[in-house]
Amino acid sequence: MDDIQYRAETQRLEQVYSKLLDEYERQRRILAAYKKNLVSAGRYLWDEGFHVWQQGDLDAAAEVKQSIDALKVETQKYRQAVRQLARLERLREIPYFGRIDFVEKGFEDKEEVYIGITSFFDENGDILIYDWRAPISSMFYDYGLGKASYRCPDGLIEGEITLKRQYKISGNRLHYMFDTGIKIDDELLQEMLSKNADEKMRSIVTTIQREQNRIIRDEGNQLLMLQGVAGSGKTSIALHRIAYLLYRYRDINITSKDILIFSPNTVFNDYISHVLPELGEESMQQTTFDDYIRTMIGPEHRFEESSAHMEFILTAEKKDEPRLKLIAYKSSMGFYRLLNNYVHYLEHNAFKFHDVVFRGQVLVKKEDIEKLFFKDYAAMPIVKRLQRISLRLHYLIRPAWRQRLEELEQELANEPDYKEKVKAYSRLFVYREFKVVRQDIGSMLAFDTFKAYWDMFVNEDFLNSQDPESLPGDVRPIIGADSLRLSGESSGPSQDLLGYENAAGYVYLKGILEGVPSMSHIKHVVVDEAQDYTPVQYGILKQVFPTAGMTLLGDINQTINPLKGDFDHRMLLDILKPRTHVLHRLTMGYRSTVEIVDFTRPILGGDQEIRSIRRSGKKPRVVKAEDKIRLIDKLVDDIKGLRAEGYGSIGIITKTAVAAQALHHRLSQHIKCILVKRDDKHFSKGIVVIPVYLAKGLEFDAALVVGVDAKAYGLDRDRRLLYTACTRAMHRLNLYYTGKISPLLADIPEGCYIQE
Repeated sequence: MDDIQYRAETQRLEQVYSKLLDEYERQRRILAAYKKNLVSAGRYLWDEGFHVWQQGDLDAAAEVKQSIDALKVETQKYRQAVRQLARLERLREIPYFGRIDFVEKGFEDKEEVYIGITSFFDENGDILIYDWRAPISSMFYDYGLGKASYRCPDGLIEGEITLKRQYKISGNRLHYMFDTGIKIDDELLQEMLSKNADEKMRSIVTTIQREQNRIIRDEGNQLLMLQGVAGSGKTSIALHRIAYLLYRYRDINITSKDILIFSPNTVFNDYISHVLPELGEESMQQTTFDDYIRTMIGPEHRFEESSAHMEFILTAEKKDEPRLKLIAYKSSMGFYRLLNNYVHYLEHNAFKFHDVVFRGQVLVKKEDIEKLFFKDYAAMPIVKRLQRISLRLHYLIRPAWRQRLEELEQELANEPDYKEKVKAYSRLFVYREFKVVRQDIGSMLAFDTFKAYWDMFVNEDFLNSQDPESLPGDVRPIIGADSLRLSGESSGPSQDLLGYENAAGYVYLKGILEGVPSMSHIKHVVVDEAQDYTPVQYGILKQVFPTAGMTLLGDINQTINPLKGDFDHRMLLDILKPRTHVLHRLTMGYRSTVEIVDFTRPILGGDQEIRSIRRSGKKPRVVKAEDKIRLIDKLVDDIKGLRAEGYGSIGIITKTAVAAQALHHRLSQHIKCILVKRDDKHFSKGIVVIPVYLAKGLEFDAALVVGVDAKAYGLDRDRRLLYTACTRAMHRLNLYYTGKISPLLADIPEGCYIQE
């Protein structure tokens, strides 16, 4: 880059930065004024309003209402000013990172488009920095020099890019710049990838690749499924996609409160919590599937949480095989079909309607009740139908109730004992007489969803009617054991603690039979680690969010439940039934060095389409120790060495929480480290000990996988779990074991150092 261009860019940056500082100071003054008004409005409401409200003065109450409305307006102004100041603070750090010069077809003048994290205008309304989400900015990611186009509300705009430039800027200092072609320059990408992992996930906005940009800006599909290899940036892409959708539909009042992300656990919630604010948006709502299950089950039933469920699966012994087989079945499409078939069975077999009779007189015919159930109220969930029918029947028996009341009043009028209170006694007697009718209606329409769920497993008539796709032959003999556990007649979880596989099944059945709370305000749902969700869980998501847009992120190679079958996108379409859908695949990993990717690929077995950015580092090490004491010594020495090299984020990964707790106890006698537990709300920086199923989605400068022996990872079903553990590493990967090494590591690349 010649000096003339460099000086021109430097001068332009200084001018823009000066205007940024001026606007920042102006916004600070505005924010201070709004804060003052907000405090004043709140103080007035407290001082002048509270006591008159207590006295019941209606005029004063109206004045208080006006004050409350004014307080809401001031609060909204204040919050908007806070958001605007936060955006300016981000721009002060990095005003912009890219530029394209675009000549629109049919015009001669070029438009200089400088691209940053958010838009910035000067005092005349001229745009100095374009938001990276603006339609015109998409060309920066999608095109090199030459013909280009972008789509905006006015239609397709075509033209030519005459310059594409990237910058490394901090504050008002231009470190360097270079002109580039179609892809984000490898130099900038390599620099970003080579940094140490900090406490949170980084924004990728400055280095978005073309295929990532296409996913981020996809607006035309209700369901977007993203299958990406480890380290391909799935979660970051999804969060950038949320930021884009918030920008794109900001004029129709879609806010971050209308978007919900299902994270794998609460630790991961904290891990990603900063990304949207970095992109100039408020954080979206975050939850876990456990949280939703807890809400739907209610306080009357406890359930085994997902982390405890995984711990059981990974530590199960031979005596647990019947439940393991049931867990595998209840993670399958067959169980989803069984539940749906059961609803149809209940509708046509569970209810024995009969005439409603009082003193030999038919008050409501059986046929009329059946018409209400199968026709008039057929659109309602079964339990709501029964509730509506109950109200209707009580209404239909009222004429007979009134008639009998009149008869009793006439009979008692001539009775001396009741003469003074004929009406009161008549009402009392008719109430007692009709008690049997009310009880008859109640018993005929009674239904217990929880009991119905367990009855399903012992209903021979229903089970015998099922085909092998819904109920395989090897499961049929043992499925009734769950119902026995409920009554305490067998060992295992009782009704006091629902197994996780049954919690999801019960909630799904309850949603169909009783309906679900409305979540219509949620416009878009993101499901991370989608490969770990079962068909029944997807059925629940369909119940709760029937019309919302949905982004699913997953990698079948990182399925942590070894009992779960393969992630099938056709299965998803059968369950979710989206209006439109698309499946994107990402095979390029950006997290790990090429040496780590080459090491982890064979763990999966077979031919895997997993590519890596050409970023080199040291080869992974597989370390054998003579015993557990020597293993701890080697681990401590390696941790100290990694810290000396400047690696701040070190994940020590075990297979189970039990192993993590034991290892943390030993390690903490030598070094300071943190044990990550299933109930933790925050992701801790530094040296952490963590079970693999809590580590999914996280990344560390160095991953130290402990216990890769044949006992821990000896089965073929353990491949994906071990692969997930190893792919948490960005720069360094070490594996440790005693005894015999896992057979899954038999095909590791030649040259990896194995210490005997």
